[in-house]
Amino acid sequence: MRTKLILAAALGTGLAVPAMAETYNYATFAPPASSNNTLALEPAFAKIAEESGGSIEFKLFAGGQLLGGREMLGGLRDGIADAGFVAPSYFISELPNAAMLSDMMPFGGDPVAVAGAMLETMFFDCPSCMADYTDNNLVYLGGQVPTPYRMLCSSELDGSADSLKGLRMRSGGTAMSRTAEALGGIAVSMPAGDMYEAMERGQLDCIVGPTAWLKQYSLAEVVKTVIEEPLGVLAGLGLVTFNRQSWHDLGEEGQQMVLRQMPFIVAQSTVTGFIGDDERAKETAIADHGVNFVQGEESMKAALQAANDAARDIILAEAAERGVEDAQAIMDAYVANLEKWRAISEEQIKGDAAVLEQVLWDEIYSKVDL
Repeated sequence: MRTKLILAAALGTGLAVPAMAETYNYATFAPPASSNNTLALEPAFAKIAEESGGSIEFKLFAGGQLLGGREMLGGLRDGIADAGFVAPSYFISELPNAAMLSDMMPFGGDPVAVAGAMLETMFFDCPSCMADYTDNNLVYLGGQVPTPYRMLCSSELDGSADSLKGLRMRSGGTAMSRTAEALGGIAVSMPAGDMYEAMERGQLDCIVGPTAWLKQYSLAEVVKTVIEEPLGVLAGLGLVTFNRQSWHDLGEEGQQMVLRQMPFIVAQSTVTGFIGDDERAKETAIADHGVNFVQGEESMKAALQAANDAARDIILAEAAERGVEDAQAIMDAYVANLEKWRAISEEQIKGDAAVLEQVLWDEIYSKVDL
């Protein structure tokens, strides 16, 4: 759903002729002040507008203003927005193969390594994952990787497994539900945009999510305890996913402008955004809201380890049930890519967003053919 404006395009003859300027509507359920928007998407969209001479512009609709998290895939597919933020864990029926990367949340610990591994797997090792998007009239371009998920709870807790039993825990997908159930909690499926209100109204006791959400979703106002035991890193998010016709309408030159910004978007949203927000959110939550940060006790660690030990077989079985034919191959590729990118992260990137941006271009996006 685009708007068109007439621009004056100067030709070599000095004559001005009409040219159509396209404004592409981008939808996200993340709040307007989310670092995905302010640090990554908005600067990238501005750069594309500059490079295109104003002929390609993006208008960002945040906070579910145009499409909410659960509405995103259908809305993009049907052209309600031109591009948007698709979370595959919300759409495991429509994206059965691609959702496997989110299912493998317990496998990852380093967001930078997960970013490289998920993109390499999606673009080069999992044609069925990309076909999921094609079958839904979409084009996947990649996205951010959050920091490790933790327990963000509305009451005073001590970090033991017993303190979590029976609590209602927000889950955004099967991996998070398994975590909640492993800790004796009750998994409550809910999009991210509804978390704050549910906590405020007492409909949730905990949220399985990164510390950065205390800032990004203002959860520090309703959270009293963060249990810092890492629960895994979520992969596969489609922060930039296009309606296929809108992608086609960009033309080859416009598509290359967007692709050239993708390493910046991934690096900024992951490193400067989530990793940076984790630190900032913790400091602010303690200083301004008195949020208590505690370590997970041995009983919690043991429960998580038992769940993680069983996760591989469960992930493969659930994938087969929803019709994934090459689940083992997808898992093997992702695990191998994680090992590769852990080394790249530790030896080359070292937490530097600019270095990650360049490596993602060299290793991934310069080779992508959509």
